Amino acid sequence: MNVRLACAADLPAILALNRDSNPHPWAEQHFSDALNTNHIELVEHAGAVLAFAVWQSVCDEAELHLIVTDRAQVRQGAASALLEHFVQTRPHIRRVLLEVRIGNTAACALYARHGFIEIARRKNYYLLPIEDALIMEKIC
Repeated sequence: MNVRLACAADLPAILALNRDSNPHPWAEQHFSDALNTNHIELVEHAGAVLAFAVWQSVCDEAELHLIVTDRAQVRQGAASALLEHFVQTRPHIRRVLLEVRIGNTAACALYARHGFIEIARRKNYYLLPIEDALIMEKIC
């Protein structure tokens, strides 16, 4: 697996993966904006995009907006590779925040394995189904 910054040529694969794996896919413009600011990283293997992450940072804090993994690649290490790469390649980042569906136990466990802890909840944050969001934080 190779982790790298996404480029414009990756947009079709990112959109397809997002559409196939995300019950509430982002619009193409969101991804275009993130690509233009170098805020998408991906995991690829043999030319195929296995997973990607969208993030944003301000000073020494970052927010992880989205991690999407190809359904066939779930629990194969792609999301872990993204998280590890993100932290290791940004030594100036001291704090990472994210939101996750409380019912997404696999994602919650992944984040906990990578040192994220729950710091708050947002009541009824997600729709279809209505569900709370956990706000998680990692101090680097």
